[in-house]
Amino acid sequence: MHGCRVSHPDTTGMRPVGPSAVAAPGEVFTPSGPKPAPVPRALETAEVPEHALSYARAAVRAVDAGFDGVELHGANGYLISQFLSSTANLRTDAYGGSIAGRIRFAVEAVTATVKAVGGDRTGIRLSPGAGFWGAEESDVPELYGALLAELAPLDLAYIHLEATTDEDVLVELRKAWPGTLIVNPVLPMGPRKADKAAADHWLGLGADLISFGRAFIANPDLVERLRQGLPVAPDDVSTWYQGGDAGYLTYPAYRHAA
Repeated sequence: MHGCRVSHPDTTGMRPVGPSAVAAPGEVFTPSGPKPAPVPRALETAEVPEHALSYARAAVRAVDAGFDGVELHGANGYLISQFLSSTANLRTDAYGGSIAGRIRFAVEAVTATVKAVGGDRTGIRLSPGAGFWGAEESDVPELYGALLAELAPLDLAYIHLEATTDEDVLVELRKAWPGTLIVNPVLPMGPRKADKAAADHWLGLGADLISFGRAFIANPDLVERLRQGLPVAPDDVSTWYQGGDAGYLTYPAYRHAA
């Protein structure tokens, strides 16, 4: 993951960079609490490939440390998502403007990672049309159709799509993607949380696997709860990003009545 403009000098010690000098709306986490996201420095064209390579370098470290593979975070308004955006990315060089320009960074980042650790160890997460952190996109079906077409020859382990756009658009992307597809079946941070019904719905629409986020935070035994139809415990948002054990390893497994 590369946060790019969704960062702060109080956290990193340096001014964030971005595709363009456009600040993300809202506040970002810092050691002293939330603060407005600063205006990033726009990357020079010659700098962009180095940031694409940073994903590959991180992947090598992860595999060397014993991980089976890596997922590039191309979703939710972070760096790859910012380049895909038509509001965060106002560039007029080869990395902006047209659909081909806006997908270029994502393709380069994934290609570099595949060369470094292999396609079978590489996935990417995407959030079509989400608009998180102000990274809004135009021409969503065409944009993501073009991106998946460029990624298909790389033989990735999977594509991971969030349910952030119209269902019919996601179904068409399922049809367009020749490999394994993971779907996060509800809007991230939305009012509905992923459950068995949502999972079954997307399995019926062609997803190969379903991802769970908040449900796994609060349920160390989530798989067993889904298997047995047991209630899924809610997560405690107040413990997120805080550090420490609370909300990290303090959620109990389901307790059956005696």
